Amino acid sequence: MRQTGDVTTLTDRVDEALAAARQRYADRRPKTRELHARAVGLLPGGNTRTVLYHPPFPVRITKAWDGCLEDVDGHVYVDLLGNFSAGLYGHSQPVITEAVRDALDHGIGPGAHTAHEVALADAVCDRFPTIERVRFTNSGTEANLMALSAARAFTGRERIIAFRGGYHGGLMTFPYEAAPVNVPYDVVLCSYNDAEQARRLVEQHRDKLAAVLVEPMLGAGGCIPGEPEFLHTLRSATRGPAHC
Repeated sequence: MRQTGDVTTLTDRVDEALAAARQRYADRRPKTRELHARAVGLLPGGNTRTVLYHPPFPVRITKAWDGCLEDVDGHVYVDLLGNFSAGLYGHSQPVITEAVRDALDHGIGPGAHTAHEVALADAVCDRFPTIERVRFTNSGTEANLMALSAARAFTGRERIIAFRGGYHGGLMTFPYEAAPVNVPYDVVLCSYNDAEQARRLVEQHRDKLAAVLVEPMLGAGGCIPGEPEFLHTLRSATRGPAHC
């Protein structure tokens, strides 16, 4: 919204305030800035996890404990992220740290099967009755790729329905359309929470459809919860031999 005359626009004032805040941030973090300059020459964009990047350069953590983080310049932060929910118990919960020490004492990466994977699989299947068997993977990206590959092999079909705003790993992201770095799957995009459009697309592509890829909450798209009618419609439309 632009004001009349020579008065600075609201947008200009916001831009100026943001630039000043970024400058203060950079001035207080000389070691972080130096590390980022080195990182840019070694890593694409100076990082290996783009979601953590923010301008002018991201913080570099050197120490973490309880619910706190400390960067290389000595600034301490309260950790409200919890590694995107993977670290909700903090960084030094006694039961977890003791379990980690015990695991280290017994060796890591044996390159063979262990009893622990059986115990974990049993716990997962026991907690979720709809899960009959599990396969552990190294990342969410790998898990989704394996699941879709299994669906395509099992059904003999190639097409996948996904939703705008969805993120299913570094090789399957759909901010508006399919990202150029995505795996070359045959993907049809649908609007999230549009039950009627989703039902129509499943019906339209049923003879070529291998899977529907959906999040109960559209995380990267703005933490939008899936409406019950939308999710129930998807389950109903894809149930049965014709939509394996």
